[in-house]
Amino acid sequence: MDVPPVPDSSTTEALLDNRYSQLEEGSAPPGMASFAPVATGLTEAEASLRLAYHGPNCLEEKKKNLCLQLLSYFWGPMPIMIWLAALIEWINESWPDLAILLTLQFLNGFVSFFEEKNAGDAVEALKNSLTPKATVKREGRWRIMDSKLLVPGDVINLKLGDIIPADCKLLDGAPLQVDQAALTGESLPVTMYPGDAAKMGATVKRGEIEAHVTATGANTFFGKAARLVNSVENVSRFQKIMFKINMVLLSTAVVITTIIMIVLLNEGVALLRTLAICVVLLVASIPIAMQLVSTSTMAVGARRLAENGVIVSRLGAIEEMAGMDMLCSDKTGTLTQNKLKLYEPIIVGDVDGRELVFNACLAAKRMEEGQDAIDLCITRECMADPQSKKEIELYQELAFEPFDPTSKRTVATVKNTATGKTFRTCKGMCNIVLDMCNPDNATRMKAVGGVQELADRGYRALGVARTNDNDEWEFLGVLSLFDPPREDTKDTIAKAMEMGIPVKMVTGDQTAIAKETCRSLGLGAGILGCDVFEQSDAERQGSLSDIVRDAHGFAEVFPEHKFRIVKMLMDSGFTCGMTGDGVNDAPALKRANIGIAVEGATDAARAAADIVLTDPGLKTIIDAILRARKIFARVRNYCIYRISATFQLVFFFFVAVIGFKNKVTTSFPDSQRMVAESKTLFGESAASAETIFTLPVIALVAITLLNDGLIISICKDKVFPAPKPQAWFLREIFSIAVTLGFCLVVSNCTLLLVGLNAGPGATAGSGCGQFASDYPYVNGLPDPLVNTNKCTGFVADRLGDSDLGTITYRELKTIIYLSLSTSGFLTILSARTRGAFFSRRTGGYLGAATVVAFIVTNLMAVGVESISTGLDMDNLAWKQVLFVWVWVLIWFIIQDCFLKVAAYKAIDWYYAIDKSEEQVHNILSTNIEEERLTQRRTSMGVGGRGNSILTASSANEHGADSGVHARPSRVTFDAKMRASQEKTMRDSYDVLASKFAKLEEEMSGLRRELANKKDKKK
Repeated sequence: MDVPPVPDSSTTEALLDNRYSQLEEGSAPPGMASFAPVATGLTEAEASLRLAYHGPNCLEEKKKNLCLQLLSYFWGPMPIMIWLAALIEWINESWPDLAILLTLQFLNGFVSFFEEKNAGDAVEALKNSLTPKATVKREGRWRIMDSKLLVPGDVINLKLGDIIPADCKLLDGAPLQVDQAALTGESLPVTMYPGDAAKMGATVKRGEIEAHVTATGANTFFGKAARLVNSVENVSRFQKIMFKINMVLLSTAVVITTIIMIVLLNEGVALLRTLAICVVLLVASIPIAMQLVSTSTMAVGARRLAENGVIVSRLGAIEEMAGMDMLCSDKTGTLTQNKLKLYEPIIVGDVDGRELVFNACLAAKRMEEGQDAIDLCITRECMADPQSKKEIELYQELAFEPFDPTSKRTVATVKNTATGKTFRTCKGMCNIVLDMCNPDNATRMKAVGGVQELADRGYRALGVARTNDNDEWEFLGVLSLFDPPREDTKDTIAKAMEMGIPVKMVTGDQTAIAKETCRSLGLGAGILGCDVFEQSDAERQGSLSDIVRDAHGFAEVFPEHKFRIVKMLMDSGFTCGMTGDGVNDAPALKRANIGIAVEGATDAARAAADIVLTDPGLKTIIDAILRARKIFARVRNYCIYRISATFQLVFFFFVAVIGFKNKVTTSFPDSQRMVAESKTLFGESAASAETIFTLPVIALVAITLLNDGLIISICKDKVFPAPKPQAWFLREIFSIAVTLGFCLVVSNCTLLLVGLNAGPGATAGSGCGQFASDYPYVNGLPDPLVNTNKCTGFVADRLGDSDLGTITYRELKTIIYLSLSTSGFLTILSARTRGAFFSRRTGGYLGAATVVAFIVTNLMAVGVESISTGLDMDNLAWKQVLFVWVWVLIWFIIQDCFLKVAAYKAIDWYYAIDKSEEQVHNILSTNIEEERLTQRRTSMGVGGRGNSILTASSANEHGADSGVHARPSRVTFDAKMRASQEKTMRDSYDVLASKFAKLEEEMSGLRRELANKKDKKK
């Protein structure tokens, strides 16, 4: 990047002090001319002064206030619920619970803020690497620099595919076609002439011209309009999926929590205590960290993709790339090297090879930098010859008509300064140039035959012509250029197909060249031309969408055809990716699910794309897809875990409240279940005995806090990319999550039942292992019915007190807390694999976070009384912790190795049955479409453009071998060709009919097999 020298501070300060409040077009610092001379452009010193005076050529982005952005994380549906819970605890004067809730609130807020900020900074850095470039003339030399360094008065070059970098005034030259849809809403390009004002942000669609910059940055038309426009962020597919999952979890949690609240109030639990329990349960059940986890996962993936040469401009594109199951690829520069070389030309006119290249060079735009690949190749070849290099200095370019996708040619008007002779030269697509010259049949047949021969060898043909003294075009010959495929392209395409991503080549190049390129890369030979889009269904022998789906590629297509191809594939249900590098690819890039601008793409293509590649070739795309599938796997695992965790908490407490209500009152004495008298801001709350099982607020908050910390680490978990494109099968995700959650509910409810049975009993003598102090005294003496004998048995020996063999009600709460936490943490190890949890090791961050969560949970279980004595939970002995761990691990093995694996097998079997009939139809459809495609190729020739030249030449050769020396008449030739085509069609239809009969038999057998499977399924 060329950076101009910075003027001294005194000069800069003086200029800034004299800055106009309202800049006029072409304004310049005092004492300077508004515009630079066209021949030389500005000097670097002048440009530096103007840059200091006007500022950089970029729009001022509205910066978010960091303080307000931070505060926003403490205001919203979930933060408000935590504030509400904290308010209730403050009213209850429950200071430990209040402290924990505030810790949860601030930790979530600050972590979310910093993670979002880091993600935003990462994306912003990636976008900054896509800074547009501009071709500028400084000190008499053309150079490419960042467009933000442009200043009013600069001379710039505008050509096909450029996004106009600043408001400018067109100089002398041919008219320019500009797409101003982004500025004015005009659907058609606008033709601009010398002297017209072109606006920043418009796209050059046709032509090439020089221009003077008149305004930059915020003073441009685009900059002024941008101040009035509020940015709108599109909702990606990933965000929609997360919203659906959130709504399901929220709805379920609200309904169940409401039922729990009604039951608690009916049992006489104080209103504030009921609200505190239900609100915190709701907070624990709803995925607070959903946005944090998704953003962090995508941002980490975007940074890793950038390290591999893939710049993501929209984070949602990462998830969509994981599901891409169709890739339309441009040929030049993506599948091929985009390094053209000239080979032996075909001479037709009265010139030699050097003169042919020389005339082609005269028809190329003369620039030190910024030439396209063809012009660069021809210019280098011409300049390599000493005689041509000397002669070309004598020719002055008077006018230049650049290449565009419609005309497919370049035309230059040049003047020989030595002789004063003026003429025009042209180079372009061979049939276009031939039509301009209208040569005799012999010349045309020689040229066309040569082009066909070159095309069969995969060479590009470029016709060259010039005008004679009568200003009539004369065809001179054909240049042969070759753009060889990249060395790794064939293997890359094979890899893409193994990954379930068919690749279709879409190119504007000739059909024969496209066919040869596809053949060499293993893409198939089913290449169709653009005329297939103009035919009726009867002429095509099938619907257009089916033809587009079954074709291996397309040749000689225009931008509107590329757009239609992508749209039809998307309408057919494909998640379609499109690669491109030119302005003609921009519409298709914008329309595709994933628009990919390849290395060296024009500004228009990069602006329309979701992903920009900085490394050449398709291999980078394959690496990006693998990375995207890994990111998808992490997010999917998170969703399964989060749904199962919600299911566990909500339904466990639902069962505990509804199902074990009477069991609590009969298993423990009132003294153990007593909630002490407490003071609130509204007065005192009388002491009462709990009649249903609940956990303290601090336990629920601790579970939520550790869950959130553990979930964040999943964004760096070790996963393997899926072998096929990924999609959001929510039915499967919810089925697996519910299976895991159901096992957790059964495990914890069973442990709760075991713990209730391990209680000493509600009344004296109703059980063993009773503490005398827990039961009412009779006449000041212990109740004689109290049974202090030690309980015995498997559970009593391992879970109960060492002396009495029973547990207290508060110990039961700690046991259930430990079980809920530990089993939930282990579930994330199960949710991340389809097979057994040990089939893939965890990532370093996830493994470390899991260990930390286990340690914190166990320390809290054995030392909860050290936090506060008023938490309604007692410390556990290490043998009790061991019992819980053994219990949880046994159920974890059942959950992971049996239930989860069985659930996946059942789902796979179910989908296999449902897809059997679809596979039958696919088999039929594939064979039928192969026959139709073969028939179309047979009847329509190469690319559907009638009989190819090779077919015609083969027919003539066959006639000569048969002794027919005279050339057959056109009528006779057409009749023979029609008869040959009819015979071929009849033969093809006979073969097709026999195959239909055979396929019908196969289909009948498959239907019978399908019916048997469905019967078994029922």
